[in-house]
Amino acid sequence: MADKGKCDIFGRSVDVGSPLSAEGVRMIVGDIGEDMMVQQVSTQYQQNINRLWEVGSPKTYFIAGRTQGQLQMRRVLGKKMPGANTSFIKKYGNVCTMEPLVLKGAVSCASCEDTVSPTDLISLSGVVLTAVAYSIAAVDMIINEDLTMMFVKQNAL
Repeated sequence: MADKGKCDIFGRSVDVGSPLSAEGVRMIVGDIGEDMMVQQVSTQYQQNINRLWEVGSPKTYFIAGRTQGQLQMRRVLGKKMPGANTSFIKKYGNVCTMEPLVLKGAVSCASCEDTVSPTDLISLSGVVLTAVAYSIAAVDMIINEDLTMMFVKQNAL
C-alpha cells in the first residue's frame, strides 16, 4: 500500500513531474542548423536476432545478426531554405562520402528571457540518403520534402 502522506483523498499516489514548455523544446539536425524548417524526424535502429531450436532438446539459441538503422525526416521547402535543401542532399546523398549526423535537442521550461542551448542527443554513423519525395496539398500550398536515410550505427550521447 502507498504511503498515506503521498496519497490524495481517493488513495491514489500523484506527483508533479518536471515541467516543460513548447518554447523550450528544440531539435537541430546535423550542422545544417535551424534553416531547414524540419517538421518531423524519426529514427529506428534495430538488430536482427535469429532464433534456432535444437531437435530433440528444449534449448533455444539466439544468434545476433547485423544492426541497421533508418531515419525519416519531413521538412518544408520555402524561399529561405534553398541553400539548406541542396547542401543537405549533396552532403548525405553520395554513398561514397557517407557522413555522420548528430541530432541535437533541448527540453526545458523556457520563458521569453531564457535561451535554450541544444546538446547532442544521438550520433548516427555511416549515414546515406536513400530516397527523396515531394508533396503539396491544395489546402495550404506548402511544399513538403520527405527524406529517407539509412545508417550503420546509432550512439546515444
